[in-house]
Amino acid sequence: MARRAVNRLPFDDRAFQYGEIYKIKDSLIVFPEAQYVKRTSHDTRLVCIIHHCKANSDPRAWVINVAPLSTKIEYKRDTDLEIYPNNENHIDKVSLIRLGCAQPVLKIDLEGPVGNLSREELLQLTGLQIMLTGVEL
Repeated sequence: MARRAVNRLPFDDRAFQYGEIYKIKDSLIVFPEAQYVKRTSHDTRLVCIIHHCKANSDPRAWVINVAPLSTKIEYKRDTDLEIYPNNENHIDKVSLIRLGCAQPVLKIDLEGPVGNLSREELLQLTGLQIMLTGVEL
């Protein structure tokens, strides 16, 4: 009977917070439209933690949901949140949080955090997520 090597399992005991910004290998992020239009590849890409749940700090939960950031603001959709550089988010260009391209990633693949959304940006992100559910408040 084969023994599982514990150190090979993707456990991560960090506590991830809603609105934190991390780096990840760009090759791990999928943009569905890339099969039809040329995508600019980078070594790393910024992503934003988009859920606030207990799994974010549970080392037994290997994956976390993120939305990739993109500086191609000319392609903004109604599912994107436009954010601007500030002292909290540490981005260097106007960017889109691409909620329409949200995806699960392994926590161990995230480097950082490298920044956080400001309180105003968190409120805008939450409002957009509520609006996208179709629920009228």
